[in-house]
Amino acid sequence: MLYQERFENLFRVALKITASLNISNILETIRDEAKVSIPNLQEACLLLVDPDAANYTRPLHCSMSTESINCQMCKRGRSAITASLENPGAYLCIIPGPDGSKMLPSSTPIDGLSEVAIPIYHDGEPLAVLNAVAKQDSKITEKDLILLKDLTDLASNVITNAKKHWKVSQQKLTVDRILGHLRPFVPQTVQKIVDKNPDSPSLDKIELEISVLFLDVAGYTRISESLNQDQVNFIIEKYFSSFLDIIYEHSGDINETAGDGLMVIFQGDPIQTALNAGRAALDIRRRTAEINEEMKGRFQPIVINMGINSGIASVGMSRFQGKAGTRMTFTASGSVTNLAARLAAEATNGDILVGPDTAKRIGDQLILYNRGAMKFKNVSSLTQVYSLAPGSRGESDFSGEEQPG
Repeated sequence: MLYQERFENLFRVALKITASLNISNILETIRDEAKVSIPNLQEACLLLVDPDAANYTRPLHCSMSTESINCQMCKRGRSAITASLENPGAYLCIIPGPDGSKMLPSSTPIDGLSEVAIPIYHDGEPLAVLNAVAKQDSKITEKDLILLKDLTDLASNVITNAKKHWKVSQQKLTVDRILGHLRPFVPQTVQKIVDKNPDSPSLDKIELEISVLFLDVAGYTRISESLNQDQVNFIIEKYFSSFLDIIYEHSGDINETAGDGLMVIFQGDPIQTALNAGRAALDIRRRTAEINEEMKGRFQPIVINMGINSGIASVGMSRFQGKAGTRMTFTASGSVTNLAARLAAEATNGDILVGPDTAKRIGDQLILYNRGAMKFKNVSSLTQVYSLAPGSRGESDFSGEEQPG
């Protein structure tokens, strides 16, 4: 009969609390059910003593008063509550006698109690106390204690889960803040790969058709020596912030930065990526001229030289193992990247030099001037080079045929 009553009692409570997602309402429901389950109780209070309780629940309303007084304050400090917290493995029972009441720590249900305090612990730390007081001329029975213990176990699970959820939420917020600080340093390509499959992102190097844009600030050493560091930082951030928007607008991904330059990768359809790289370079040159005009009279104009090359490159993570651990960088490597860097280094006066493979892809849509064959360091043969001119259409020097070296 007792087991049936316990089951019905818990089932009734479960029906009520599952309709709520509010931790405070659930705990108040559990507390109030003590008086429903045990009619001879004068009052039942659930006192939260966990220092972190304010982070995952509000103070519970008092079951005995409709005023703003709450159960966390109206009984805290009472001897029964204090003593129960010193005995985590037992009830704190108050037994009336001829010489007054006495407190008896016990882990075995007994009859004839006027008050009971049942502590709730988790991992050795006190969370709450369920305090029940019998009506005058009534007693708390052994069966009542078992029913109260059931409610205490239920409250313990609710509080523990709420606290764990709060801690997980705090950890997530911390991780989100950390990621927010790290995200600007991580190429968008890596972000997309990880977002797509966070458990097993595919970051190994693969062969891809790409276009690479190298951007270099001409005379950076001179600028650094003639201005103080704050002024240098202001200038670089002013220009590069504008370039960033242009690069993203044209689906580029900055994967390497230096004090005086950027390396940008464009992935996708071979022709479209080359066009994106070319148009991004033209917009960067246009924007540079606009900022130079804005800064006129304050700083010397900046010259941005660029180089673009297209073809198959090895794209993915490079791992470097050292005593301090493993460092990983996302990059594109190979002859395509090497030539793009050489083109940017060779460009002068704000020129945009384009390699032959890029020229083949964009020659019918953007204006190219034939710059002839050039010799570059670490490139075995002469390379036909073109210069990208302003405008989207027009007379181009690109013939579509490979020039003899």
